[in-house]
Amino acid sequence: MNIRRLLALLPLLLAVAPVQAQIEVLCRPIHSHFLIGEESTVRVEVRNQTSTPLIIAGSNRNAKVSFELTTETGSAVPAKRELPFAVSDIIKPGQEWIRAVDLQPFFDLRNTGRLKLRAVVEWDGNAYLSAKSFFNIERGVEIVKRTVSSGTGPEKVMIKYSLRTVAREEGEILFLCLEHPDTHTRFAAANLGTMIRLYVPHLLRDSGGRIHVLHQSAPNRFTHSEISAAGRMLNQEHFSNDYQMPEMKELEGTIIVRGRPYIPGDERRMPLGPDVR
Repeated sequence: MNIRRLLALLPLLLAVAPVQAQIEVLCRPIHSHFLIGEESTVRVEVRNQTSTPLIIAGSNRNAKVSFELTTETGSAVPAKRELPFAVSDIIKPGQEWIRAVDLQPFFDLRNTGRLKLRAVVEWDGNAYLSAKSFFNIERGVEIVKRTVSSGTGPEKVMIKYSLRTVAREEGEILFLCLEHPDTHTRFAAANLGTMIRLYVPHLLRDSGGRIHVLHQSAPNRFTHSEISAAGRMLNQEHFSNDYQMPEMKELEGTIIVRGRPYIPGDERRMPLGPDVR
């Protein structure tokens, strides 16, 4: 191209060339599939390339961080409340701010389906959006269920406990779900960790209303989980199945689990019999 013609076009080329955004926003869910009721965590990153600190909480806030969540049909997922960031959440010029945010308390995630996610930063009259990312909400595959009554008198209600799985990169993940047996409204979903399907998980309830689950979590490991009546993880302990199978029983309202404790890195093998000489 003639050099004079190139110089004449240079102002026009500069006018239409993309300009680096003053604020860069990245957002992605930590999993591609979430179970209804579990923590639905996304990772959000904001890079401040302005000369002004971005204050996203407190009385002197000058910026806002929020999320756009829509269904495949484009309908907005109802928001319950605004995300509460801390006063210390200040993104200084040239710095990067990274947070893990659980969307579960802030959006209505009771329906299954594929959702589209975007993070938004509003500052100085402009909105800066992250690229679109997607994740799925699902009920999970049910493998064990039990419906029991909880409470007494007018407070007595029926609750369905079910063990459900969802497939992820690290394997099949087992959850204990609490829901209404008729409306299927889910109250909570406790993550019990990875599961192997060689043995059916065992589910029991003690006299205090706590739920106990014993399941195979690795080829040489079983996991006993104790969950509160509200669906909160209280304790986990691990057992080896090298020499004997762990077992869980109910005795007068008390749950007893017997087995050899699992030692991480223990490579001992089951004895095959007397040495052959």
